[in-house]
Amino acid sequence: MLKRLPHPNVPAEYSPGGRLRALELQRFLARLHGALAEIREIPPVTLYVLDEADWRRFTRLPYGYPIQRSKPGEGYSVFAPMRYPDRLLERLTRVFAEAARRGGRPPGPLAVFLDLMIAHEYAHAVAVAWGLRARVRWVDEFLANYLYMLALHQADRDLYTQARAWAELASRLEPGRRSLSGFERYPRRPLGEQLWFQGVFTLEAARMIETHDGRFVRRLLSQAPLSRRDVHKKLIAAEPGLKHFFRIFGEKVT
Repeated sequence: MLKRLPHPNVPAEYSPGGRLRALELQRFLARLHGALAEIREIPPVTLYVLDEADWRRFTRLPYGYPIQRSKPGEGYSVFAPMRYPDRLLERLTRVFAEAARRGGRPPGPLAVFLDLMIAHEYAHAVAVAWGLRARVRWVDEFLANYLYMLALHQADRDLYTQARAWAELASRLEPGRRSLSGFERYPRRPLGEQLWFQGVFTLEAARMIETHDGRFVRRLLSQAPLSRRDVHKKLIAAEPGLKHFFRIFGEKVT
């Protein structure tokens, strides 16, 4: 049976033995909540910190990589493992070693990188709550990267710097496919390719934040809710500089 850690903004449930881990992550996400709630109110997002057996009760997705499930009116949830399995750490070690051969090196332990991905999943939940889910996969991923980097920039500049450094390293990978349309068609792309996209999304988010702070999301919220039909126009209206960013993918979005 899961145990509970009450909190007004990030209530947590955890598997036996996971209290300290749940408390640490709860405090981390609560700080991000505080940063983003200055922009707009955020409903409670429940954090689940689970061992592998409890994980299987909620999802068939592989144990270890954080995920989220959110739906307005039904609740917002982020799922994190109680510990990262060796098989996941070994896969990431191989991929980042490949990136390091192209220049750079990991800025810290892989566990920190994966904990940052919990923040990314939390940002997905916030985006859903704010009407910023477009149901265009690359857009939703880009916005989650933007929101979690914005929260880190406000709440923890050291972690923001680490997240940026991980993105720099991931951007050195060489993807087989780099088109945005391909991002939609091939959701089960190789891990290195996924990390490359997340890396370049994060670096562009960092550029926007360092140039204009939270202007982009405030402009986008004025046009919410987003939809597949007009999301590209709304993105460019909120940040005209994105036209240049799209060239990385060999595509022009208007």
